[in-house]
Amino acid sequence: MASSAIRAYARAGGSPNPPQNPSPRTPPAPRPLPQDAIDHGNRFSIAQRAQCLTLLAEGFSGLDIQKKTGIKPSAQTYMKKKAFNRGFRPDQDPRILDHYVVDGVRPGRPKVITLETEQRLLESVRVDRSGREKSSEVLAYECGISYSSALRILHKYGLNSVKPTRKPGLNPKQRKARLEFCLRHQHWTLEDWMRVIWSDETSVILGQRRGTIRLWRDSGEAYNRTVIRNRWKGFSEFMFWGCFSWDKKGPCHIWTKETAQEKKQAQEELDKLNENHKDQLQAAWELSTGMRRLDLRRRKSGPKPQWRFTKANGKLVRDSQAGGIDWYR
Repeated sequence: MASSAIRAYARAGGSPNPPQNPSPRTPPAPRPLPQDAIDHGNRFSIAQRAQCLTLLAEGFSGLDIQKKTGIKPSAQTYMKKKAFNRGFRPDQDPRILDHYVVDGVRPGRPKVITLETEQRLLESVRVDRSGREKSSEVLAYECGISYSSALRILHKYGLNSVKPTRKPGLNPKQRKARLEFCLRHQHWTLEDWMRVIWSDETSVILGQRRGTIRLWRDSGEAYNRTVIRNRWKGFSEFMFWGCFSWDKKGPCHIWTKETAQEKKQAQEELDKLNENHKDQLQAAWELSTGMRRLDLRRRKSGPKPQWRFTKANGKLVRDSQAGGIDWYR
């Protein structure tokens, strides 16, 4: 069958040896797409559609229009019908308006999650402390949507799962002291604050995992009362202390719990220091007391004061709680 095709090609005046790889057909130039448009198949530019309508209005045949524009007759009929539905009347007004040839609005799939659903989910999160700690599964169940949709809504409004803001619990006395400090220093200049050394410490609890609580909030809700968890002192195994100033960082130190042997050694050292300074402190006390009781006009009444070696008279005493960080450590 192939040899008979070659002989027929030769009788027609062609070469008996036709080329094995004929040149492929040149593909048409790609049609331009508007910005953010997706090509789902055959589409034509606005200029092609306008040209097609103009030629149709002038009475050109479908084949002639196809040669000039590359639009098939079936597509020409569709374009003409759509333009007529949009008000195109060539016998009354031959002008081609934009809305005759532009793409129609494609609404797409209707949204299942409405704005009311999104607002209900956000209100459920921000209502109180328990709402902040709800998981996406719980929020999705309450709103009747999937957990992935709940996550998309939370991320859409800038809410992320983060650790709660920790704030130390303050009693009325501590609050008053902080307020007085702020009022005393509200007029300080930058040079005044540059001479301040800031120090702080943190407790580390052994055997306890921190950061297990997660809650939902956006970047501007760090100090909302529903996202704050009070932190009370106590139950610490060791303390980490550090300090810094305007342009320098101070040393860091770890305070471990004081053992019974360390307490005994500390008390022995304090006893030696107190023994060395006891006589000197007693002599200074007797001198100051005698001068106070000296009265040239009349004699002081009451019993004569007796020397007692106490903290008020200069005795070195450790008065912190067991294992705490006091002046001696």
